[in-house]
Amino acid sequence: MPELPDVAVFARILEQHGLARPIAAVAVHDARILADITPEAFAAALEGDQLQQVRRHGKHLFAARARGGFLHFHFGMTGALEPFEASEPPYSRVVLHFPEPCHLAYVNVRMLGEVGLVADVAAFLEAHGIGPDALDPALTPAWFVAALGRSRRSIKAALMDQGLIAGLGNVYTDEVLFQAGLRPDVPVTALDRSWRERLFVTLRAVLAEAVRRGAASERFTERLPEDWLTRVRGRKDARCPRCGTTLATLRIGGRTSWYCPRCQQDPRQEKAAG
Repeated sequence: MPELPDVAVFARILEQHGLARPIAAVAVHDARILADITPEAFAAALEGDQLQQVRRHGKHLFAARARGGFLHFHFGMTGALEPFEASEPPYSRVVLHFPEPCHLAYVNVRMLGEVGLVADVAAFLEAHGIGPDALDPALTPAWFVAALGRSRRSIKAALMDQGLIAGLGNVYTDEVLFQAGLRPDVPVTALDRSWRERLFVTLRAVLAEAVRRGAASERFTERLPEDWLTRVRGRKDARCPRCGTTLATLRIGGRTSWYCPRCQQDPRQEKAAG
């Protein structure tokens, strides 16, 4: 599933190939991907318009329009933005054609994303219960400590909650927890202030580094540091990139979590041993 670093890659593609260029034509190949608008109305609104500025928030991507409002992309499980010059990529659902190459295609195999028009980004985020972006510079460790609250759910489930903090999915939540040295099944209530602050600092550092390197959750993972879990998770007989221990898995919230049973701790066990 595309996560914050993936959407940062798509934002760069949109900035490079879609800004300040008149949209000559819009093709909607499957109307099911559109959010509350007909293909005819969507095309009529965008044709002749220009995209002026790109904004990413969590897993959502917005582009300000010269006519007002925003073009919105959400990538679901398998969505992506792909530039092309001649043939459209497979599974293209919405295509923006420009007067000359290259053009942009929103591709999606499983149809679990959406494309639409938004009048106001802040109102959209509020209406959909989307929390602050994980890389919002206004966020502080103190905010994160309080935001986690006294929930009994696992820390992995909390980090994946887009209403709490937007941008993390299955892959990068595993990475953050690995880099912080924390098991994914530890309940939030077991984390003291020190652990929460450590987790926040790690979360920001992991996402910022992935964005800086142009890596994604499943693509371009070779760009990540060699000691990152994302480079090996999901492989048969995968081993910890730090200590060589065979990685273990858990099912949390219907998703497979990968972790190192040696490098990642459970604070409850530490207290019991002490």
